[in-house]
Parts: sequence; structure tokens; C-alpha cells
Amino acid sequence: MTVPETGSRTRVALLSHCLANQNAKVDEYALCPGVVTPVVAILKEFGYAIQQMPCPEMAFLGVNRWWQVKEQYDTPGFRRHCRNLAFSVAELLEARVARGCEDLVLVGVDGSGSSAVTFTGIGPAWGGRPEDMSWEVVPGKGVWIEELEQVLAERGLPVPRGFGVAMELPGFTMEKAMAEFRGFLAAGRAGLDAQQ
Repeated sequence: MTVPETGSRTRVALLSHCLANQNAKVDEYALCPGVVTPVVAILKEFGYAIQQMPCPEMAFLGVNRWWQVKEQYDTPGFRRHCRNLAFSVAELLEARVARGCEDLVLVGVDGSGSSAVTFTGIGPAWGGRPEDMSWEVVPGKGVWIEELEQVLAERGLPVPRGFGVAMELPGFTMEKAMAEFRGFLAAGRAGLDAQQ
């Protein structure tokens, strides 16, 4: 999903796959019937070109996978898979940066063991399909976001400002999350205006 750019300089949002396609989520975790419309609407309102990223979990484990915490994703095979996907994101981003990118953001899913930006879910005792749903939320990024940011840095590309839509955390409300998201984008815009 890409929103047309305007002007010679652009704002680019790297969007977690499941925010544009909730059908990629694990059963029971999709909160919207397809696109998470408020996220996309706010990005459009703020003038961001949207670059939907691939879903590393679905590509690695398929559509019939179950929910997992960071420890289950933190394997050499999944990290290698994420790095390979990150190279394709980096190649697309190189072209956008070359054309002039004034602001780059990454919008992930907090609570995810893979796509978290700010808070990830851990459960050291988890193995196989989880029966006990107890898990802990800790500050940190998911495996996919760690690998993506490392590849971007290795390629000399800017590491984006990150925001995690906390759809997988207890107490999530769309209204509160979108107010925080607006604040995040507005603060970035104010910072850029101050630099010019």
C-alpha cells in the first residue's frame, strides 16, 4: 500500500504489515477487519508516503501459526530470515532517501515479540503452543525491528523514529493510541520545523 507523494521532499512511514492487513495476524489477535484505518488515516493526514513492510512471522511460520513471545522468535533462523527481508526494505528506502526524505518513521506493533518498537512481550518458559497466557511486557524491540534497524544502519540509511501501536498490550484502546500517535507525529514535525 503506497500513498502518492507530494512535493520534492517526502515523509515516509514504514508500516508493519499487519497494520495494513489484519488478516496476517495470529487468530484471536486481529482487532480490525483488514486495515487499521485510524493509523493509515492519520499518516495520510500528516502527509506520509506509506511503505507497507513484509510480515516476517507469516512468511516464516505461515498463516496457521500461534502467538509467540520474543524468546521464541529469537533464533538464528528467524533472525536470518528477518535480515533477508530487511534488505528488501532497505533497497526501497534507498530510492526514497535519494529523492529526498525529510522524515522517516517506523510504525510497529508493541507487545509483539517480532514487530514491537517500544515494549515487547517475553515469556522465558514458553515453548510450543502456549496454554498459559501469562507473559511479561518489558521495554525493548521485537526481533524483526532489531534486525531491520541493524540492516538500515549497516547500509548507511537513517534509522527511523519509531512508534508502536500497542494493540497487543492489556488495556489497549484505539482512541488513546491514536491520540499518542498524533502527538508523536506532531512532535516530529515540530522538531523538523525548528531545524529549518
